[in-house]
Amino acid sequence: MKHLIIGIVLSITGVLLSFGFGELSKAYLVTGAIGVLFIARSILMSGSILGPHGMRAGLKAPDSPDERQKRKRTSIGSVLIGLPNSMTALLLYLFLTK
Repeated sequence: MKHLIIGIVLSITGVLLSFGFGELSKAYLVTGAIGVLFIARSILMSGSILGPHGMRAGLKAPDSPDERQKRKRTSIGSVLIGLPNSMTALLLYLFLTK
């Protein structure tokens, strides 16, 4: 729940910053970029794709159960932060570009 609230606050902050700069028509870019950033972080943390360090070293050491649980929590938290931003970006794009 905490991560979802953080995502909503970031989304509102992104819209307010765009409004403050006088570019409300581009507010979907700010919130969309925040959403993509956190969803990409979630993908990297989940281990679905290798990061640059794992590719370069060519090593994949097994994680301990504690590390695996920490990565899972971080991955889910990042998705919950990025989801409200992505939804806000989609809604702003649909309503502001006609």
